[in-house]
Amino acid sequence: MKRFWLSTALIFACTFAAGSLLSYLFEAKIYDQKVRLCVAPAPSGVVLAKIDQGSIDFYSREFNITWPWPRSLYAKAIDYLSIAGARAVAIDMVFSEPGLYGGEDEKLAAAMEKSGRVFLPLFFTENEGGARELERFALPAVPPLRRLPAREGKVTQPLLLLQRAVRGSGNAQADPDRDHVSRRMRHFVRRGNRVYPSFSLAVAMYAEPGLVLQEVPFAADGGLNLRFYRKDSFRTYAISELIQSQVRREAGEEPLVPAAELKGRIVVIGATATGLLDNRANPVNASGSGFELHATAMANLLQRDFIRILDPWLQWLLVLLAIAVLNLFLSRIKALPWQLLLALAVILLALVGNFILFYLGVDLDFLPLFVGLVTGTGYDAYTRYQRVRREKKFIEKAFKGYMSDSLLAEIMKNPNGLHLGGEKKPVTIFFSDLAGFTTLSEKRPPEEVVRILNTYLERMTAVIMEGGGFVNKFEGDAIMAFWGAPLPEERQAAMALRAALRCQEKLLELNDEFAAAGLPRLGMRVGVNSGEVIVGNIGSRQRFEYTVIGDAVNLASRLEGINKQYGTKVICGSLSGRMAAGEMLLRRLDRVRVKGKQVPEEIFEAVTEKEKAPAAIFQPLANYEKGLHLYFAGDFAAALDLFAAWADDPPSQVFARRCRWLLDNPPPSWDGVWTFTEK
Repeated sequence: MKRFWLSTALIFACTFAAGSLLSYLFEAKIYDQKVRLCVAPAPSGVVLAKIDQGSIDFYSREFNITWPWPRSLYAKAIDYLSIAGARAVAIDMVFSEPGLYGGEDEKLAAAMEKSGRVFLPLFFTENEGGARELERFALPAVPPLRRLPAREGKVTQPLLLLQRAVRGSGNAQADPDRDHVSRRMRHFVRRGNRVYPSFSLAVAMYAEPGLVLQEVPFAADGGLNLRFYRKDSFRTYAISELIQSQVRREAGEEPLVPAAELKGRIVVIGATATGLLDNRANPVNASGSGFELHATAMANLLQRDFIRILDPWLQWLLVLLAIAVLNLFLSRIKALPWQLLLALAVILLALVGNFILFYLGVDLDFLPLFVGLVTGTGYDAYTRYQRVRREKKFIEKAFKGYMSDSLLAEIMKNPNGLHLGGEKKPVTIFFSDLAGFTTLSEKRPPEEVVRILNTYLERMTAVIMEGGGFVNKFEGDAIMAFWGAPLPEERQAAMALRAALRCQEKLLELNDEFAAAGLPRLGMRVGVNSGEVIVGNIGSRQRFEYTVIGDAVNLASRLEGINKQYGTKVICGSLSGRMAAGEMLLRRLDRVRVKGKQVPEEIFEAVTEKEKAPAAIFQPLANYEKGLHLYFAGDFAAALDLFAAWADDPPSQVFARRCRWLLDNPPPSWDGVWTFTEK
């Protein structure tokens, strides 16, 4: 668990650094994609009235009225909207300077006052300057927000005449993000000891008296991310249609815009004509306008359609939790493909879940979570790579002196099997020993004995390793090796017997070198046996050995010693004999019961490789086999004649002596098995 928490903390630290940077650089663009995927049509409660190029051209062409218009035209639009029953009229124009035409400001003020539902914006800036009669637009109470922006400078506001005539006003200063795209709106600004609403909030609070500010998920700075609607989905009219609807109504004609389409709705008036457009790019419209932003904010407030932004500390807490969960699951899964599949599934789930949460009105930054999951996956893959690399180095270091490079290379491809513990496998075990080495070591200086032994072991080890064997251990002058593990090998018995015969050949060459150097000659006996044994790393976690244990191992050791009884050099068990019969020339040697075992074993002598066998050897071996058959049948006299005929063959002479003894001492019962009472 300590390692788990340390790795989780490290992953989180890297995620926090990288995720914060990437989020700062790219999170806004991902947010825009979420907005575009989740847009819906705008609600019908807010409509737009555009001061578009068509309206300007219409009054210039038909009435010779050029821009800027007389303010009585706006008064006509306000009159019609009031008569039509519009819930509120929000004009996104400040009218901070007197009109060019005499008496026009008074007409506009009169229309506003008569309507009682018109709103004009304020612009709070940091420039020097004062403000007149703003207090009535301040909020009586605001939510307990910690970081409200304060603006102590100049306020751009309507003419005092108009300011006194409007129902309300609010700050229309909307600061875009650093990439000049507007995604949110701050709904409060502090000036002195008073707090003023945004233009859109002031209109919404009037139009919806039941709006409770404490229920709106404002950020600490009073901001609120906008829930954008499909581009051009607000119902929209040209302002000329509204003005002419009032003109036609006064003339007793049908208005261009039916009053029913405006009743109970908020009408937001703003400029879109060339040269007048207050361009405010947003995620769904790069050429959007400022008054569309206000209309969107009003619709969000009226529909309670909010984007809730989780506090940064909570977002990072969720990232930490996701990293911990992923790290925990990855640590439980051993197979790399399943790990990668799990990591991919979690990342895709996080991606889909992030968009679903946004659709439901909760925005969670995607990149920190994504970076955390990718970093967690990468860290796990890296640590596994390093662990496998260390294991391979350990295996290479531990086993390099015990097997051939080609066999070691195969094991390095999949070292997972070399874990603490064992499994049953069919293997062939090789035991060798030097004849009379104890006596030799007592008569020679220790340094000479060590030099002789090291030279001998080095030559034999090379032969075994070249033959595909695993040199397991040295016990004095004895060598233990095996075939069939760590990698399975169908030809294991033949390979072991071939290595045993080649060790004998190599010993002849070595003895010639020893004789030339005045050193004694050595004699080597080998026992080979096949069987199912426990193979694996046996021992403790601090110290263990890759080895084999089981009855087949013990029998191989006994067979090595039995060579002394027959004057042979290489003996193998029955299973090894059957497995190697296709490649090796074997002589059935005897049926024996070795010390410590009750079950008899048929043993064989490895004579030579079949491809190297001289023709002259086959007839003597056939005679030996015939004699052995008679011996097993209890016809000792006939067997003696055949065995005695091969005078220079040690096993034949052993059986000749045995037959003579049996003839002199007939056994009460005979099963053909010879029991050894010594190792």
